[in-house]
Amino acid sequence: MFRLWNQLTKPRVTVLVLATVLPGMYLGTNGYPSLWEISITLLGTYLMSSASFILNQYIERERDAVMYRTKQRPIPAGEISPSFALFLGIFVAILAFGILTYYINLLTAVCALSALLLYVFLYTIWLKPRTEQNIVIGGISGCIGPLIGYAAMANTLPVPSWVLFLMIFLWTPAHFWALAIFLKDDYAYAGIPMMPVVSGIQKTVNQIFLYAIAYSLSVIGFYFADERMGYLFLISAMILTVLILTFAYRLKLSGDKLLAKRFFFFSILHLFLVSLVIVIDSKI
Repeated sequence: MFRLWNQLTKPRVTVLVLATVLPGMYLGTNGYPSLWEISITLLGTYLMSSASFILNQYIERERDAVMYRTKQRPIPAGEISPSFALFLGIFVAILAFGILTYYINLLTAVCALSALLLYVFLYTIWLKPRTEQNIVIGGISGCIGPLIGYAAMANTLPVPSWVLFLMIFLWTPAHFWALAIFLKDDYAYAGIPMMPVVSGIQKTVNQIFLYAIAYSLSVIGFYFADERMGYLFLISAMILTVLILTFAYRLKLSGDKLLAKRFFFFSILHLFLVSLVIVIDSKI
């Protein structure tokens, strides 16, 4: 049962979502969030994120069945029925909304629910099958973590929360398109119009480089958006910016699939380190 749950809920992706909630929580208060507040907020966010992935797999069960990477997921593999997956996804979403509303506040629950609705309806149902720009617009759903964190502590969404939102919005296309390069043949076989399939690898790596620049500018820009950021963040951000831009430029020149896969994993580490430095610098 635990194995099926993990296959349905993409825990590695969810961990990254949770990592973007924490900076918002620490920045949303002048003190420190309590262990209880952190635990409940992360639990509710984890459940809502899990529900979105369950519903995603319900909707994409036929496409999953023809892709090598996804054909062993529980629904196409016949381990659970589509109707049970739909029921489970809705139930977990309601549970998450109730936990966040009762123990934290309504704004936090609404932010988390909006992420699910955007992911399921805007990205999965509407954009993903129709346009190579699907992840640019649909990726909005993955940017809401900082808003959840701020809302949990401050019950409001000030300017720095939206700068963090923008940061993740600009990070997402470069991150995801790198994976799409590595999985280009799989997406092509399933008929999903990812950029490497529709426009080729060279255009994709060019776009990755441009988005890496925009993302880097937003990371540096956070220094000016939140007065609590000091030289620790600024110096760290500059070093991390040089690293990701160098990596993206190498990928732009080579277009190599294995390098794209490495960039995908490095981008995860990069966002995690940026979030960590934000938290540390806001409290020293």
